Amino acid sequence: MSAGTQSSAIDPDDTMKILIASDVHLGYNEKDVIRGEDSFIAFEEVLQHALENDVDAVILGGDLFHIANPSTNTLNRCTRLLKTYMLGDKPIKLEFLSDQNENFLESTVNYEDPNMNIAIPVFSIHGNHDDPSGFGRISSLDLLSTNGYVNYFGKWTDLTKINISPILLKKGETKLALYGLSYISDARLARLFNEAKVFLEKPEDAGWFNIMVLHQNRADRGPKNYLPEKSLPGFLDLVIWGHEHDCRIIPEENPAKKFYVSQPGSTVATSLAEGESIDKCCGILSIHKSLFRLDPIKLQTVRPFVFETVNLAEFADELQLDEGDVQQKVQNFAAEKVEEMIERAKGKLTGNQKQPKLPLIRLRIEVTEVEQQFNAIRFGQGYSGRVANPQDMVTFKRKITRVKDELKPLDKDALNEAYQNQREATAKRAEEVVHRYFKEADPDKQLEVLSAKSMTELTRRMVDYEDDDAAENIIKFYERQAMAHLDAVADAINEDNIDEVLAGFHEKEKDTYNDMLKMLDSRSQKRGDPNPPRGSFDDDDDDFGLKPKSRNNSTSSSMAAPQAPTTTRGGRGSRGGRGSRATANSSTTGRGRGSRGGRGASTSKIDSFLVSAASPAKTSTRASGRNISKVVYISDEDDD
Repeated sequence: MSAGTQSSAIDPDDTMKILIASDVHLGYNEKDVIRGEDSFIAFEEVLQHALENDVDAVILGGDLFHIANPSTNTLNRCTRLLKTYMLGDKPIKLEFLSDQNENFLESTVNYEDPNMNIAIPVFSIHGNHDDPSGFGRISSLDLLSTNGYVNYFGKWTDLTKINISPILLKKGETKLALYGLSYISDARLARLFNEAKVFLEKPEDAGWFNIMVLHQNRADRGPKNYLPEKSLPGFLDLVIWGHEHDCRIIPEENPAKKFYVSQPGSTVATSLAEGESIDKCCGILSIHKSLFRLDPIKLQTVRPFVFETVNLAEFADELQLDEGDVQQKVQNFAAEKVEEMIERAKGKLTGNQKQPKLPLIRLRIEVTEVEQQFNAIRFGQGYSGRVANPQDMVTFKRKITRVKDELKPLDKDALNEAYQNQREATAKRAEEVVHRYFKEADPDKQLEVLSAKSMTELTRRMVDYEDDDAAENIIKFYERQAMAHLDAVADAINEDNIDEVLAGFHEKEKDTYNDMLKMLDSRSQKRGDPNPPRGSFDDDDDDFGLKPKSRNNSTSSSMAAPQAPTTTRGGRGSRGGRGSRATANSSTTGRGRGSRGGRGASTSKIDSFLVSAASPAKTSTRASGRNISKVVYISDEDDD
């Protein structure tokens, strides 16, 4: 179908215009005098594009805030921006057709609230940075929803199963079914998929354009540490994928399921990863019945960022690294590269008055010898006032050339030693540090009641999930268990045998620890905690790192078993920027044109169409009723 033919057939009153963005990370590095404003400036530009393009709604893919409990300054600035750009007298053109009690836990769609004056409704899920935490499991998005600024959807309090009921919106002849899946640990989500406990409810009648918004690992980071696209149902038309920070906003078709995936990426660089240096964008999604197009908008207020990796071995002859002051030679080489990168960064200046001028520079130098490295912090001090990140501008990555040796029989002891060395070298997570401390601590510094495993679980929940109640809950639980044990043998206790009595308590530590996990999980589910438990220990776990302290500083022989490896938690990743390295547009051609084969459509879903100027707006129509009947289970098979 030609563009001219389409323009005559498409009525703007039947076309939804939606601005999409993700991973805004408001409040990132907000106390930094140089970079503290970056996240707010970029978010304001996103809202300006929504206003200027007269969109019907805004969809955010999670991580609106950088932390779950943002500062009052961040919350205040966010609400001011939403109040400035999203409130107004413009009539809403979207009819809301689904059951609001199914779509929103404790609120209604904000533009049907008589106390609010919404001009552009915002729909948002939460991500791993702004997920519910602390007392009551309240997210920062809950606060925005309560105050009517955001329609917060896709939040799950019962993580034993997931049943997603879509938000049903209609504009003229175009009908949209919007599914939301806020962040859930990839490991837990994988388990729910494997146990057939994830469902999507599909509208009963035909003609719906189906969009799913989610916030998970997209890049393969190991088994159960990402969400494979093939797990999603084939009846979807478009997936808006948050969490990954590199911008791949041009829709890419999944060859197996035939839906398209748009990955908006972040609007601010939260790490100096290569994926973060890709141009930042938001996009205008236009939907007309079964057709859609997505027009990227390059953000003009994003701080320039140039990333480059240099393999020093390729310049070894030129630099004569086998003689003289090698370190100084490498430092001079790095200075030349940094100057080149600063010049390239000037090409990313857009002329926008609000765009920060000092660039982010990251030069990663791959070296083969330690002698080739220089003091990067001291080197960066010379660029203060010229770059935004002088303290971490240069990093080194050591590349080791491995020589093949003759094949030898496997030495099991050598393999175990190598594994242990590797484990010790990579044990950098906070809970592993705590675990190793209590394992290696002097006898007089060992725990008497709590176990090392309980302390690692406490550390994990406080560091990874910012659970402020974990310490109180765990300590009180162990106190109750220890007192119950002592009460049971109260008649036999005296000052001389207290250590032996406590040793009896420690002998059933595995059961106590697993009961503690059940208690924590129960509290988490009641409060809507989206994060996974550590899980109970099997019979193969032979030690909890617990060595009760006795009054003569000797260690109880009943706990002399070797230390069990700390369980590795998956699915959350670092709390910095994500930025996967996959290349963009791997399966699209042009602006996403191409046939949606196998779906029985005569024209492409992403076929380009022209949208003329909008006619006078219509007021919103209130509707009730579910209008949903068919339940569809998500599996690896196409549910089309």
